[in-house]
Amino acid sequence: MSHAAVDAETAPHRPILAIVVALILYGSLYPWEFHARHYGHNPLWILLHTWPTGAFDRYLVWDIVVNITLYLPLGIFGYLAVSARASRMARILAPLALALALSASIEMLQLFDDSRQCSGTDVVSNVAGAAVGVGVGALYRAKLQRFLAAQDAASLLRPSGALLLLSCWLGYQIFPLFPVWGRTNVMHRLAALRAVDGVLSVDTLVVFAEWLAVACLVESIRKKKTGGLLALLLLLVPLRLIIASRALAWPDIVGAAAAYAAWLCLPRRWVRRAAPVLLAGALILGELAPFHFQSAHAFNWVPFRGFFRTDWQDGFVMLFRKSFWYGSVLWLWRSSGLSLAWATAVAAAALFLLEWVQVYLPGRTPEITDALLAVLMGVLLWLLRDA
Repeated sequence: MSHAAVDAETAPHRPILAIVVALILYGSLYPWEFHARHYGHNPLWILLHTWPTGAFDRYLVWDIVVNITLYLPLGIFGYLAVSARASRMARILAPLALALALSASIEMLQLFDDSRQCSGTDVVSNVAGAAVGVGVGALYRAKLQRFLAAQDAASLLRPSGALLLLSCWLGYQIFPLFPVWGRTNVMHRLAALRAVDGVLSVDTLVVFAEWLAVACLVESIRKKKTGGLLALLLLLVPLRLIIASRALAWPDIVGAAAAYAAWLCLPRRWVRRAAPVLLAGALILGELAPFHFQSAHAFNWVPFRGFFRTDWQDGFVMLFRKSFWYGSVLWLWRSSGLSLAWATAVAAAALFLLEWVQVYLPGRTPEITDALLAVLMGVLLWLLRDA
């Protein structure tokens, strides 16, 4: 492979790595309220002597899992961002060194934040997550790409906007990945399906539009025989019966089934043309529901504050879902011929206006986050621009 080809292969991953680092910094140091403090030792000494003293319980396990997951993308894109011309040792050590420096610096800065704690365990977990990511990146570059190319299926995992969006959608469907077994738990969740008053609702329309977008994304990667793969993906719907902190509702079932039927029965060109309009329209209705306006409340200008203030599991689910929503709207409109830049600008402006209207809706948290998330997804789609 020529030097130019090698650079072309690694160049798209470097801006993505920068975005990953920026998001880690923002999330780890939020809300960026620091105070001068005087300790008996320097921050590095404190970090090296800060280890859990209590029992190894499930809360510590959860914390370790979250920290590993947080730095997994850094390891993946850190490895892929290093030129293949570099030695194998350099490609491995560079992202690990970045993870160590970033994590240690953040932990030491958290000594001066009232809402955070310095932890050596977090550093070890973060570096471990980066190491797992390096392994995934190495497997992808050295083995998986060649295997898929040999099977004439290289497009399945080729970095692309469609694959990014499908990954966000899968995260929304199966996060937090932890099963909750037991007949009683399943029966309780099935009992909630006795109420069918929400079948004809905005939620059903949103799910219907989501699944049509998924079908279009799958078709762009798979090219043919999408019906069977979509049928397999439909199994994710009842899987929520055994996933911790998730629930199954009629809009999930009816919306998915209706979208699958439409994909099989209607001409594909109709579905492709209707998909961006349906998803954009469904999201607008979802932003304005239940259409009961009241006196105005405050608009929040701090990005991602709503995610940080909710339960972390629910926050990640919503972050995955909104990333899929806004990214898919941009991807679908671009596929229909609209410029990605224009689609991003219009989507961000529309979301800002819709969030501003939400100051008059009860039970909503109007904020700048959605508009910024649309811009971020537009940037990522541009970096992973595909046909």
